[in-house]
Amino acid sequence: MKVSKTVVSYILIIAAGLLIGYVLPRLPMLLKPAYQEGDYSAHFQDSKTRVVLYGTASCSYCQKTRAWLADKKIDFADLDVQHSAPAAAMHAALGSEAVPVIIIGNRMIRGYQPEAFEKALLALATAKLK
Repeated sequence: MKVSKTVVSYILIIAAGLLIGYVLPRLPMLLKPAYQEGDYSAHFQDSKTRVVLYGTASCSYCQKTRAWLADKKIDFADLDVQHSAPAAAMHAALGSEAVPVIIIGNRMIRGYQPEAFEKALLALATAKLK
């Protein structure tokens, strides 16, 4: 009986440690809002472009984002920050070092977040109707 309580105690301590070790480093990202609003008109290449992707060819999340946008038949400017100095400069001006960074209308979304993309596209469509 005493041995089983000790084993259960050790298992709970290890589980708590693993949980803290996994959640604690990710906590700042979990608490961040899904997007940042602002005036991103300088990033749109023309008056029709309202979706911009800053990414790289080798980034798996950039590839997933491209596939998601293509699947939804969304026209977007695909800017490679590794092979285009102007794209790298515009990306840096956003204060970002990581990719992908997606701008949809007045929202900037960092990372692959399909739910945030959907909401931003809906907000963009609603803004166009006004």
